[in-house]
Amino acid sequence: MSNNDRPSAADPAAIYDQALALESAGGDAALAADLMSALLDGLPEEIESLKACLTELDWPGLAEYAHQLRSATGYCGVPSLDAAISALERAARIEDAQRCQDCFDDVLHQSRDLLDQRRELTGGAESSPQPGC
Repeated sequence: MSNNDRPSAADPAAIYDQALALESAGGDAALAADLMSALLDGLPEEIESLKACLTELDWPGLAEYAHQLRSATGYCGVPSLDAAISALERAARIEDAQRCQDCFDDVLHQSRDLLDQRRELTGGAESSPQPGC
């Protein structure tokens, strides 16, 4: 995956872009917050489902789980995670095992960055488990 495929993770807005999330929610801040909470609450379980498909070399299942997860990330203002999941979906569709592993590793990295940023913004009040741990 090239660096041009996704925003730079060094930019906090690439991890979570509040303006993008608000735009996706039609300007409804409460809806944007609810969508983000739902994504973050379910993310560890989703990561485990992706990991199970990868371990079993279930390419159609991996592509489908990634596609379903993108339906959430696409509305939450998380461009780096969305790009990583999109790349994973594409890799699964062409059944490229090494690329799937690399993309999955990136999904893990982006997920951890997002959960870390959430903890920083909430002063550590959130207790969501780290995905893949």
